[in-house]
Amino acid sequence: MAAPVEVRRFLHVNYNCTDIELLEQFYVGSLGLKTVMKSESSGGDATAFGMFGLETASKAAFVYDHRGGKWSNAFELVQWIVPTTIGAVYPSPWCPGIQSSAYSAEDLDAVAQRAADLGGAVVRRGANWLLLTDPEGAYVEVQQAAGPSEAKYLRIVVTDLQRSVAWWQGIGFTPTDLPSPTAAEIWPTTDGRVVTAEQAMVPTDDDFGIILTTWSGDTPVGPTYAMPYHQGLYRMAMAVDDARGAAATLVASGVGRQNYYTFQLPGTKLTDGLTMVFIRDPDGILVELVDRPRIGRRPV
Repeated sequence: MAAPVEVRRFLHVNYNCTDIELLEQFYVGSLGLKTVMKSESSGGDATAFGMFGLETASKAAFVYDHRGGKWSNAFELVQWIVPTTIGAVYPSPWCPGIQSSAYSAEDLDAVAQRAADLGGAVVRRGANWLLLTDPEGAYVEVQQAAGPSEAKYLRIVVTDLQRSVAWWQGIGFTPTDLPSPTAAEIWPTTDGRVVTAEQAMVPTDDDFGIILTTWSGDTPVGPTYAMPYHQGLYRMAMAVDDARGAAATLVASGVGRQNYYTFQLPGTKLTDGLTMVFIRDPDGILVELVDRPRIGRRPV
């Protein structure tokens, strides 16, 4: 049975931060990524994010791996100015939400040293992997592989794996093999909790995907980040053929009351803005479906 909506590929993950220049230096300097696009906005309408009667101001930097904007998932680093970025990243790795990003790198020693020099830290290390935190506390998984660094996946902690797998299949994701090392190796027993299961999934045209992960123990108090200006990995943007059609289809299939919006991106090449629809996964993580033309599968 075909999915009601077909997500074709990732575009970016939104990372709300307090110091955009510091984080840009960290990801460019430690992993060899590059900033492709920057944008500043003021007086923006925040209705789509559930903030009524509030005009916002922010600045953003889109940071990609060597494949560039057409073929790699970006970090959309956003520093909120009005309102200012608030809060802190999840206090524990078992909190439901987007917990980490993952990249490949050829020289782990060099990555570890550069990360430390740029304000990050090595949390844990294996024979062919690193677990880092960046200067604002977000986790970064790094796998050893030949060639330039590339974006690999997002790790998303969920409360019910089967429910989440079914939901992601409903927007066109397919289960796939897990990369090595496993989550249990990267994230060993912590405070009596252990990783209990994980499932990798990818969209139709993409090799970049998600790894849904569950932990033992009671679900932590508190939902995923509620405010669009909360610090941390907040939302994911993905390409669909028709955001307006996706909105109508999602309503018909029972995924909430949806509408589409067109956002302007001053200072970028996207002069007509982007049309998108927002939905939330079973744990409340914001997912952004964006009108983008199909350009084929990403090169391996």
